[in-house]
Amino acid sequence: MKFDYSGVDLTTQQTVSGDIEAFSDAEALRELQKRRIEVISLNQQKEKLGKKRKVSVADLALPLQEMATLTESGVVLVDALNALAKNKEHAGLAIGFKKLASLIESGESFSSAIKQSSLPFPEYVQYLVKAGELSGELATALRNASSQLNYDEELKNDLRSALTYPLVLIGSGIVAMIIIFFAVVPKFSHLLNGDTELPTLAYLVLSAGKFANDNPYLLFGGAAGILIFAIMFFTNRSVRTKLANIAIEMPLLGPWLSEQDAARWASLCGAMLSARVGLLNALTLAAQSSIFIRRKQRALKMVDDIQSGVSMPDAIARAGTLPGTSLNLITVGDKTGKLAEMMQAVAKLHDEACKRKMKQVMTLIEPLAILVVGVLIGIMILGVVLAITASTDMAL
Repeated sequence: MKFDYSGVDLTTQQTVSGDIEAFSDAEALRELQKRRIEVISLNQQKEKLGKKRKVSVADLALPLQEMATLTESGVVLVDALNALAKNKEHAGLAIGFKKLASLIESGESFSSAIKQSSLPFPEYVQYLVKAGELSGELATALRNASSQLNYDEELKNDLRSALTYPLVLIGSGIVAMIIIFFAVVPKFSHLLNGDTELPTLAYLVLSAGKFANDNPYLLFGGAAGILIFAIMFFTNRSVRTKLANIAIEMPLLGPWLSEQDAARWASLCGAMLSARVGLLNALTLAAQSSIFIRRKQRALKMVDDIQSGVSMPDAIARAGTLPGTSLNLITVGDKTGKLAEMMQAVAKLHDEACKRKMKQVMTLIEPLAILVVGVLIGIMILGVVLAITASTDMAL
């Protein structure tokens, strides 16, 4: 950030003014003192911020990585936060980090400031930072938090990428059907007024086309209303959670989603254990991060078993949240004291299994989408053909 200053140059005894760039006003004062300038006034320049938009969880991964680099380089935490608050491209981030800096300057710890901030940090970030503060390895904790945020975003991107082609295919089919309704079917709608009795399918297709051409605003208005309702419905967090819990019980989607959840659970546990978060806290937070009710309940029951004296491998085996191969790795990690590393290895195994199962799901969804679109377009074309043949008394 930049500061405007005015003062007296102690070398020449002349009044001077200008601007200086620094992380904070304290650093600006120190730099001016080095220049032998006695400061009379020091004011921060108002910076023009970009358009304010909602901060997403994905937006926080890079700033956490930058903060880790700054703290490793010896920059004071408040100064690092003030540096991140200079973000001119994302006003929401700038405001959020400025508030974090203000909370720390008022005496709050960094972990407490994260909890009170308006930025959408996942709950585990606070615990990672708290562990980093206690162990003196804040930079490592911030890197682990950034890596976990990136991992979570990769899972979401994999799902979006997998669904892109089927959605584009369905959208193309809908456009093709609209073209048929408005460009082809109207050419034959006069057959509805003829004396020839049309087959049921032909009558329905021509009637639907005639209605669409007579009421285009009603049709597109209704479609827009349905689309808006669908967007509002599926962007609702509680709705998405309910749909996810239904999907995980399905034969094909269930194994895919279970692998995804297991990978995320293991990755989060590994990140927190690496940052020296206590085992029970790490397992509890990882369990609570799951959106699948049954898996969450099993993972929390596992924590209760460990608290009651059951070994971790036995508790995981009782919960049934991981297969035998992963359980063997965790058993080795528990015995050798390298549980964090083994958790990361388990996360990698489940991540690869998740991607394989995702490909299996997509190999079925894509031909299914083609089949549905093809059948609908075929029905429309068949209806038109039937109408033509009926009007000319030609046999198919």
